[in-house]
Amino acid sequence: MNKKLLLGAILLVIQNCAVIAQTDNEGLGPDVDVLIKDKLINVSINFNEPFRWENTRFDSIKTFPMRGGAELSHTIRFEGGNNLNWRQTDMVFSGTYLIKESSAKELLAQYNEKHGGFGISTWTVNKEGNLKTFNESTGSYEVLAPKVFAERFGLDFYSDKFSIEASVSGYLLEIMGKFNKQSNLLNFDTLDYMPFFSVPNLEIEESVDLRDWAKVELPNKLPSEYQWPQGLILNLGNVSNSGKFYRVKILNN
Repeated sequence: MNKKLLLGAILLVIQNCAVIAQTDNEGLGPDVDVLIKDKLINVSINFNEPFRWENTRFDSIKTFPMRGGAELSHTIRFEGGNNLNWRQTDMVFSGTYLIKESSAKELLAQYNEKHGGFGISTWTVNKEGNLKTFNESTGSYEVLAPKVFAERFGLDFYSDKFSIEASVSGYLLEIMGKFNKQSNLLNFDTLDYMPFFSVPNLEIEESVDLRDWAKVELPNKLPSEYQWPQGLILNLGNVSNSGKFYRVKILNN
């Protein structure tokens, strides 16, 4: 069977058992293609996940010498709770990050200019970066996040989900990070970094009749991460499997 006929004999059916991520393009699922190389069947999967900071690893393009002669990239891991870890060769720095947006201090200045800073509800900025006031009518404190505060009082609020401001231990000043949507690289402290996402929990199944399906045992272990937004290429084995049908299932984590 020649390659053209072989490609036509393989059917891939995508079954999403769970939404991969909240996307800007509602309902956009993974794209799957079949590739034939060196008499092996490979499946290319692009998960179409939107960009995110949380739970993402970034490796610098530039590498740096280590003890023993090896070279290694610098690595930033953005974790939950707005925490980050930044490894530079054999040293690790911890810190926090925030998406670049209007601060409580900036919004309070807008509010005072627009409404005046005196009266029954005088607002201040608390240590968490929210806005706080004591309401004499209710006898209790009210705390609002900056975005909610801006919406309530008709203030200008900006947010850039591709820019962050990081506070890192050992650094006196905040470090600005900017993700470039054209190059898909993060510029952070003068270096460019590539993003890596965790691979969703998935299975590939095969069938000869499209009724009974069996899980495919992949020749190689499924990687834990992939370089975003490129996706994965998985080997399904020799072209002798060409008489079968395949489907990719994205499972619940």
